[in-house]
Amino acid sequence: MHIGLLKVEDVSEENLEDIFKICARAFEIPPHNKFDHLLYEKGMEVRRRWLIDALRKRGPCAKIAYLDGRPRAQIVFCPEEMMPHIREPRGDVISILCMYNPFPEAQRKGVATALVEDLLGECDSGLSCLGGPCRFLVTAPFPPDGPTLTEFYKKHGFRRGRGEMYREVRGKYLPRETPEYTPRPEDLEKTVILYNPACEWGYFYAFKVVDLIKERDPDHPVEIFDIWERPEEYMRRTLHRVTAGRAIVKGRVMSGGIFWTDREAFIRELERALR
Repeated sequence: MHIGLLKVEDVSEENLEDIFKICARAFEIPPHNKFDHLLYEKGMEVRRRWLIDALRKRGPCAKIAYLDGRPRAQIVFCPEEMMPHIREPRGDVISILCMYNPFPEAQRKGVATALVEDLLGECDSGLSCLGGPCRFLVTAPFPPDGPTLTEFYKKHGFRRGRGEMYREVRGKYLPRETPEYTPRPEDLEKTVILYNPACEWGYFYAFKVVDLIKERDPDHPVEIFDIWERPEEYMRRTLHRVTAGRAIVKGRVMSGGIFWTDREAFIRELERALR
């Protein structure tokens, strides 16, 4: 069996576009759907700015795995202290925002393992975006109850923490308290959508949900916030994590994963919330 040449590289301004060749596989947009393609292109612009800003201010916050010279998987991460929407961030802690290995020909060939081991090695020796060694890493596999990614992390020494998984490196794990979400009175007659610019699908999610809402209730008020630019809006609502995007419709948090896996189920949930 041909395994292929495997190489891991930090994201740089030279190979930046390769990361989009990986993430484009997350969700298929029909060729004729110009609106959705425009949303995705805008989401790419938003994420491109986030990646370049992180590169110039802190250093690489993503790694790409190449198999036979082709980009096939990614891992995105950053210091928790870099995240403005995290209240009381833990020092010297790396948060893994996304791990994605979508190509069947690159699965079960050590590609994702190479990414994690490369990151763990730098966390021990000193990570450029952190400015030194890491105490521990945290992540929240998506979907949260999905066995595949959870089991993958377990194989690499991650354990269950408080609302997250963690991997100790140079220090002991310290849980971070995240209160349960409580609907805010001012949110009960509107929709609030929070999206993460570290994922190009976050912008897509936000404005696609707006489109779905306006088709059903044109007068329903909607507010959209980038959680890095408007962190206070995220912190006011005490959600644990926004990987791509989350919608709160009349005080009800929409299920995260079904927007991508079962659009009809998401629409039914949305219609119930709008009543």
